[in-house]
Formats: sequence, structure tokens, C-alpha cells
Amino acid sequence: MSSLQNPVVRTKNNFDLIRLFAALQVAVSHAADWMHVPVEWLGPLGYFPGVPIFFFISGYLIYQSYANIHTADRLKVFFTNRVLRLYPALFVCIIFAVLLTFYSGYFSTTDVSASQFVSWLLTQFTFLQFYNPDFLREYGTGKLNASLWTISVELQFYVLTPLVFLLLNRYKKTACVLFAACIALNTANSLLNPRFTTLEKLFNVSFVPWIAMFAIGAYLSTNRALQQKLLRINILIPLGLYLLSYYFAGRWALGTNNSINCLSFILLAWLIFKAAMTAPGLSETLLHRNDFSYGIYIYHMPIVNYMIYKGMTGTYASLGAALILTTGMAALSWLFIEKPALRLKKITLRRLT
Repeated sequence: MSSLQNPVVRTKNNFDLIRLFAALQVAVSHAADWMHVPVEWLGPLGYFPGVPIFFFISGYLIYQSYANIHTADRLKVFFTNRVLRLYPALFVCIIFAVLLTFYSGYFSTTDVSASQFVSWLLTQFTFLQFYNPDFLREYGTGKLNASLWTISVELQFYVLTPLVFLLLNRYKKTACVLFAACIALNTANSLLNPRFTTLEKLFNVSFVPWIAMFAIGAYLSTNRALQQKLLRINILIPLGLYLLSYYFAGRWALGTNNSINCLSFILLAWLIFKAAMTAPGLSETLLHRNDFSYGIYIYHMPIVNYMIYKGMTGTYASLGAALILTTGMAALSWLFIEKPALRLKKITLRRLT
């Protein structure tokens, strides 16, 4: 890795819009699948998997966030900012999911001790959001909010960001070797990990198979020369190359969806970056600096699970209701929880008015 420079802070970009698309891709796909509602256009939508998009954008923006803190208490400011971004909305979502489950009447049909319940809540409120207890196996999909496994991975990314920064700035050769190893581990997890045993499942929710996606975003945010080269190329080029690679990857079982293969992911990262910097005022014009993506991502499965448990599935009306309720909760989360929390940040790349 060469030509490494300070991150390029582009205050106007379309990352919020792309994150919203990624969150909707996950929410619509999950809702349609679990609620057994056939949606023909989900096929093309599946070409743009939300989780890999999130991990790339996270690497790009979180690295910028860390690198542009120049105070003596950099680590304190960085981690405080990260906590403010994730946890307030997450705490409220967990409480909402629990209350909704109580309201459904499910807890009157299953035996759960106070210690089991409290232990599970502690995992959700800390960093083990991927854990799902046995007493929830009969509710909805069997996992109250399975999407939260990525929160655990994101938290690991945050802890590793200072190390990524150090490697990219001082130990470039070591960074190259580690990056190659991470690509290999990502490929192994995608193609060889059946995720049956506890160890296999824990490996999948660790940072190890996903850090390469984060690192690609981090590296791109530092390399002005590479950015300029990518931006000079018409967006139809990365779009066409990506769609072609993804099509053949699906046909030959080389890795798609969250298990996207390395080549397709690099092309997807290029496409995301190009889209983010093309007509960079589009996101602000359409969203007015509102970011509902996190809320949509964390709220959709508690709502879907409630509707499945209550038998409200199988129709377009039920799918539409789930998505409308999710969007409503996301809007409330942004306006009354996330946005006020973000105002508490000492240093931020986002300007809230």
C-alpha cells in the first residue's frame, strides 16, 4: 500500500443515501423472506448486499473520524463519539423489542428464569448482540433481532481502528501482509465455514472474516491519488464490471450476498465510492441531513418477528405494514434519540442543524 496520505474529508457526499439503500435492502429482503411474501424485484436488489456495503462505508468514515481527531485525548474522544452513535438508539431498540415480545403474549407461553432473562439482556446491552437464548427460539423467526450480529462486528472494528491507523501510517509492509491474510480468511469463511458448531459461529461474528472490508474503506479514504483515478472513470464501468462479476459468482458459487467474493467486493467498493461522490449534494437534497438507516436496520426484525408470531404474514399488505412501521420507528429514533446524541459529540464530520 503506497501513496498514503491524510484522509480526504469530503463534507458533501451521498454516503447517507447509500446507507439508507443498504438498510432498506436488508429490511425488505428479511421481511419478504421471513413473512413469505414473494417480491419479484428482490432478485436484482440482492445484487447489492447491505451488510458488505455497511462495512465498507464504516471503514471509510470511521477511519476518517479517528484520523481527524488531533487532540491529546484522541482515544477518549473517538470512543465517546462511537458510543454516542451506536448505543442510545440500540438501548431503546432492545427495550422496544422486549416490550413488543411481552405485548405479543409470548412470555406467558414459555418458561424463563429471571437470571436467564437478565443475562441475555446484559449481552444485548454490551457487545454480544449476536447471542440468542433458547427461550426465544419459538418466537417469530427464533431470533429476536438477528441483524444485531453486525453491531458486535462494528464494535470490534472500532476497537481495532487505532491499530489500523498505525499500520497504514507506519507499517505499510506489515499492513499488506495482514490484509492478504484477512482476504484469505474472508474467503475461507465465505466458502468453507458451514456455521454449524459454536466455534464456527463465533468465528463468523468475529472481526476476522470481515476486517478486510473495513480496511479497504479505510485505505481508500487515505489515498487521494487513487480516489482521483477512480473518480475520473465513468460510473457505468464499475457498475458493469461489478454486475458481471456478481452474476458469475452466483452462477459458479464463488461467494455472493454477505459472503461476497473479494473481487466482487472490491468492484462494489469502487461503485459505492463513485456513487457517493457523483452529484454529492443529492443526499442532502433528498434527506436534508437526516439519517434513518441505522433505525431501519435495527428496528425491522423486532417488528417482523411480532407480525410472524401473530400470524400477520403472506400478503403484500403485511409486508407493507412491517416496512411502514419500521420506517416510522426509524424516523422517531433519528429525531428523538440519535440526532440529539450526535450533538453531544466533541468532534464530528457531520454538521447537524
